[in-house]
Amino acid sequence: MAEDTLHRALRECAARLVNACSARQLTVSTAESCTAGMVASAIAGIPGASSVLRGGAVTYVNEVKHAVLGVSEDSLERYTEVSSQVAEEMAEGSRRVFTSDIAVSLTGYAGPGGGTDLNPVGTVYIGCSDANHTISERCAFAGDRDVVRAQAALRALQLCCEMAEAMGNR
Repeated sequence: MAEDTLHRALRECAARLVNACSARQLTVSTAESCTAGMVASAIAGIPGASSVLRGGAVTYVNEVKHAVLGVSEDSLERYTEVSSQVAEEMAEGSRRVFTSDIAVSLTGYAGPGGGTDLNPVGTVYIGCSDANHTISERCAFAGDRDVVRAQAALRALQLCCEMAEAMGNR
C-alpha cells in the first residue's frame, strides 16, 4: 500500500472508530511500543475524539511496560516484549490505567534492526481488550520502518473498530 493511501486509510479508520464509539458511548485508550503514539494521534486527529479517547501510553521499554501498564516481568522474560502475551497485558493495562471501555496495544519490530528468527522485522503483535475479553493478533508487515509502523497502526484501529462495533449501545 502506498504511503499516501496508507495515511488516508488511517484517517478513515480513525474516523470510523470515533463514530462507532460516539454512537455507543464508548471510550478507548492505547498502549503503544513500536508505533510510539501513532494510533492515539490518528484518533486525536478526528473531530469529536475528545469524547472518545481517554489517553495513551507510549511504553517503548520493558521497564515502562511493567511500571505503567502492569505487564508482568515473568511475561517479559518468558515470552519477550514482542509476543501475544505481552500485547494482551499491555491492552488490559491500558484499559485499567485510563478506565476506558476498549484498549488497543502494539508491540513489535518495525526495523531496520531487531527481530528474531521467530519474530523477524515487520512482526507486530496487536492486543485489544474490553471488559469481557482480550484478544491478540500476530501480524507480519513488509516495508521500511515508516510503512511497517503505519500498517500496524491501521490494523490496530481496524481491530478496535471491530470490537467497538460488536459492542451494544450503552
